[in-house]
Amino acid sequence: MKMNIHIWFIIFAFLVRNSSVLSQPDSLRGIQNDIMLHPCDSYTAYTLKKNEFVYNQSPFTFPLPSWAWWGITDKITAEIDLLPLVGGLFVPPHLPVPSLNFRFKLAEQKGFRPAMAFETMFQHLWSTQNQSNGPVVFVERFSGNSWYNHLNMSWYNSKKFRLHVSAGVAYNEDLTLSNLDSAKASTRFFERTINPNLSVSVDWRPTPWLSTHLTTSYGTTFVYLDNIPRKYQLTYGFRIAPFYKAKWGILRCFRAEFAAIYIHFPDVKASMTNYLPVFPYFYWQWNCKKKEKRKL
Repeated sequence: MKMNIHIWFIIFAFLVRNSSVLSQPDSLRGIQNDIMLHPCDSYTAYTLKKNEFVYNQSPFTFPLPSWAWWGITDKITAEIDLLPLVGGLFVPPHLPVPSLNFRFKLAEQKGFRPAMAFETMFQHLWSTQNQSNGPVVFVERFSGNSWYNHLNMSWYNSKKFRLHVSAGVAYNEDLTLSNLDSAKASTRFFERTINPNLSVSVDWRPTPWLSTHLTTSYGTTFVYLDNIPRKYQLTYGFRIAPFYKAKWGILRCFRAEFAAIYIHFPDVKASMTNYLPVFPYFYWQWNCKKKEKRKL
């Protein structure tokens, strides 16, 4: 466990040490102009700017790091799933879990034509993973591959309002869904299945420190119960930028997402519910730009 804590603090120390680059131009301060990739478990058509980074930390995985995004170019964003990479070292067979996610910008919005992006995520599990063992729902992925491919589309009509639609398919090698209610107990096994994914989301950003989000989806999602198909999900919540006017970059670039989630598995007639927005994770979003040399 000490090693886990050290890993997290190395990452956090890097952020503090580089607080001078955790900065945004005055015109970009606040949450209204943030590039958001998966707000409240939705899929947008946006990609980060070149050398723009997002580090996300869930309190439920602390002290292990959670996940990060990196703008490789203005048109290609990579997701670095730190938890399976690092956490896999502590779980038999003590190997990092291959988890690759990329988003490619296809088009900017032009009139009614939306912004578009292609997103793909591949993951290989070396051993069985229990992803939910609640009072009613049991979800388990066996060793093997999962892979989804999506076309994401986003529209905006002002700085404050956006609409996002995503559609695609997901391949899952092995999946078990169970209803643990003694009166409705049932279990379904799925092998080498291809399932549809669909997500519709809206977000409203009324102030520089607050954004609100509503997402409805069927199939695979990215954040809360990731890489699990065959589920209906409704998510609502908000993001805040409480220190967007702060002098220190480490505070100015701090964000947090609160979300309420309803998930239903029709195959086993079981549901998971969290009615009120809770504190699922916080994150920092910043650009790394080289300082221009002063002319003599």
